[in-house]
Amino acid sequence: MTRCKHQTLQLAPSPFAEHAGYTQPALEDRRGATASKSEAQKATAKTNDSSSTFPAPLVLPFDDLNYDPDYETQDFTQWHQYKSRNRVTASKQTIYIARVPEITANVDYMHDWTMPTLNSDDNDLAMRAQSSPIEDFIDYVSAFYHGMYVTELPLQLKWTSWHANRKPHLQRSTPKYVALQHGEETTRVRTRVPPDGVFQAQLNLNDILDGAMRILPDDAHAICLLIDHDMWEEDDDFCCGRAYGGSRVSVVQTARYNPALDAQQGIDREHMWPLSHCKDFIVKICLTEDLAPRKPTQRQIRDSRSGPMRRAVDAASTWACAAGYRENEDALWFSRLARTVSHEIAHCFAFDHCVYYACNSQGTAGMKEDVRQPPYLCPVCEAKVSHAIAVEAFNGGELKRKMWVKNRCVQLQRFCETLRREGKGTAMWSGLEAWLGERLSQM
Repeated sequence: MTRCKHQTLQLAPSPFAEHAGYTQPALEDRRGATASKSEAQKATAKTNDSSSTFPAPLVLPFDDLNYDPDYETQDFTQWHQYKSRNRVTASKQTIYIARVPEITANVDYMHDWTMPTLNSDDNDLAMRAQSSPIEDFIDYVSAFYHGMYVTELPLQLKWTSWHANRKPHLQRSTPKYVALQHGEETTRVRTRVPPDGVFQAQLNLNDILDGAMRILPDDAHAICLLIDHDMWEEDDDFCCGRAYGGSRVSVVQTARYNPALDAQQGIDREHMWPLSHCKDFIVKICLTEDLAPRKPTQRQIRDSRSGPMRRAVDAASTWACAAGYRENEDALWFSRLARTVSHEIAHCFAFDHCVYYACNSQGTAGMKEDVRQPPYLCPVCEAKVSHAIAVEAFNGGELKRKMWVKNRCVQLQRFCETLRREGKGTAMWSGLEAWLGERLSQM
């Protein structure tokens, strides 16, 4: 099979975006969105937001912006003035990551709920729950939110029976409820059989978040719970992660990110981020919507030759070819989870979904879109988090904020390097490492 060369990059919205009704905000608006109104003119002159570094959202069929192309923007000023925004303070600078709950003996059947129902052709990967080392999550979030103190929640959560008198051997069908035990207390969590039948049962994420609010430590700026089970919320078949930003709590499930489900979910491993910005890949998808291919423009060809995205694509392509598109499955699993964990924690910083660029804070409507989105923050979202940490938390000015941005890139690059040395690399981490290296060289 001839592998894609990813020669020309799609750095503007796809041809389908126009069909869907999405238009990327104008360059002047994007630059102005990175600063308060009083600083907008300076930002226009100083922001480096070239498409070769920060591409536009792709907007493909069934993507989030396909369903809601007019989703409102959240610029820096709107974010800064948001009344319910939780500021990072001296007494609330900690981000807690909670280890996946233990399954107690009286709900032993919940082990089976973590195992997906696979097509017969997909049984090459053991069906099992995935619990990446919590230390990897802590290291990544520490780099992503550079300057914040990130640590493990000092409380082991447990799954137990909501009906204390029910004996395990009498459990023949999915119970209506299970209990999330936290210390001496429990929170009732609804269960159901998922509509698509991919798992035997799933848990209600709103109930889990209610439990998270009850255990939020006093010094926490945010908490993220890792759950090995499929989850849902009202009106959705499933949901991979959710945050109650104003309450500073978030939850991310591991189950749907199982690489064994890729074929069932239609994931093209050859075109996960950053390779999702391959123009030939975009043309192929647009053909399914009867959109005729467009020849690359001179600008597309020029912008595809160099820059951070070119470096990212080349590095990821080299990695993927070396791995034969059969990457370390545990590493691939973790990379997907890490991106979503950082996304959900961003909501605890009062981030809304980003529509300015392809960005870690974009909304997502499904797994295929999820793996196409980048692990970096765009200039608008980076301006928000740099202000929250470098300016508000550490009383810095513009110079300190700029140094924070650079140091954050360095820390993320070191994290990618560490994973590579430890044999936990993936095409995504390789692409991010190269993207960061090129961006740092331009600073």
